[in-house]
Amino acid sequence: MRKLIYSALLLPLLVACAPSFDDCAVVNSKPSIYPDYTDIVIPVNIAPLNFKADGKAKLLAVEVKAGADVVSLKCSDGKAIWSNRKWRSMLNSHIGDTLYYTVTMADTTGKTVKYAPFFQVVSPDSIDSHIAYRLINTGYVLWDKMGIYERCLENFTQKPIIENSSIDVACVNCHSFSAQNPNTMLLHIRKFNGGTAILYDGKLQKYNTKTNISMSAGVYPSWNPNGYIVAMSTNLISQQFHNDYSKRIYVSDSRSDIVLLNMKTQTLTTCPQLSTKNLENLPAWAPDGRTLYYISAPERKGEKGYDVGYWYSLLRITYDEATNSWGTADTVLRANDLGGSITFPKVSPDGRYIAYTFANRGYFTPFNRESDIYLLDLQTMQIAQQPNVNSDCSESNHGWSHNGHWLVVGSKWPDGMFTKPYFAHFDGKGNFSKRFLLPQEDPDFYDDYTLNYNNTDFITGEVPTTPIQWRDAIKAAPVPVNADPSVDIDALSGATKKADK
Repeated sequence: MRKLIYSALLLPLLVACAPSFDDCAVVNSKPSIYPDYTDIVIPVNIAPLNFKADGKAKLLAVEVKAGADVVSLKCSDGKAIWSNRKWRSMLNSHIGDTLYYTVTMADTTGKTVKYAPFFQVVSPDSIDSHIAYRLINTGYVLWDKMGIYERCLENFTQKPIIENSSIDVACVNCHSFSAQNPNTMLLHIRKFNGGTAILYDGKLQKYNTKTNISMSAGVYPSWNPNGYIVAMSTNLISQQFHNDYSKRIYVSDSRSDIVLLNMKTQTLTTCPQLSTKNLENLPAWAPDGRTLYYISAPERKGEKGYDVGYWYSLLRITYDEATNSWGTADTVLRANDLGGSITFPKVSPDGRYIAYTFANRGYFTPFNRESDIYLLDLQTMQIAQQPNVNSDCSESNHGWSHNGHWLVVGSKWPDGMFTKPYFAHFDGKGNFSKRFLLPQEDPDFYDDYTLNYNNTDFITGEVPTTPIQWRDAIKAAPVPVNADPSVDIDALSGATKKADK
């Protein structure tokens, strides 16, 4: 076990500052703190996990033990707030060890209480240094105030990638990265300055991805690990808004297909299997770059998009970029067998697992309170619900870190209104640790924060652009992409190869 490294002056200072509560009551229960950072696995490079008492009690002191090492923290303002230096030293000195926290609080009567210890395991599996997300009002009423942001997970720095105030309050959405690489990025722009802005090969440019073989411009994207092919859905989307806050909004499609954009050739292609009258949607590449997973529902015939029986199955198909040829579509999980809808499939970086959202209807599930994360083992074909990453509220918009040891999940816990990012460690054997909330410098941060963290993605560093560069690219005229000349398709009735006619 490693020892905490402090200067000769620092260690006595910590001991001297440690408050003494010799006459306090001692209880066997663990404390209730917010955010809940009790009994979790944390990455060695995570920002300080600052917290406070959950409720009307007041946090007085925190003592952390790891082996023979002890660090004490006095909480004069009722909050446990670590300096970056002390926190980083503690974690780096105890990689692979367990930190035991003993918390002392003043309860609502003023009585001083010392609680049973809780733990944090310091995992040697580092987490990607950054995440990217959209911040948007939860009710979509103020949709004209939004942006795409990046946040460093090793500290509390948040920076805008692009804010829509600079692009005539256009809608920015569906940002995506190739294998968590911040140098290869895509985002869509809607309503004003429409198009798809793509950072590729050091160049940032806006494209028009609508062609005669697609029913719309690209919508939900997934980068191939090769870094130059993007699978995208094309959708005819409708939205239903509700005055019941537990439902809020349903998103459904009357039609949808899947297309591929090759950035080297700036060509859009598809195949008959991905452009049928069924609703193909939400493509997700496997790490081999040759297998494309996606979801599909039967052709819509007038039923409402929020009907309970509107279910999606999970399928896959192979693709050979060298020959521009496709395999046969294969059903992996059948919705009717599971009694619900499968959506947002995300393949683990080792290719063995698929984390997906399961709900009682549709594919756009951030507002489906019952939606949960499930894990499919592609070797055994066993499915397991994941209690450590789910709650009684909606879980959706999840993603893997590049090393496959961390999952980020968008959850509306605990209020059912505001989506926040949670992280859980994955052991590579089908098990997730208890999740924890994105840390903030001030534990009061989430008390009155009313924006949604939408579509949180891991990235391995900062995006190497400025908001001004995105602004200029988005406001420029879009570059058209070319339709694959070998494909002959009526976008609303299905695709056929010309050679097949």
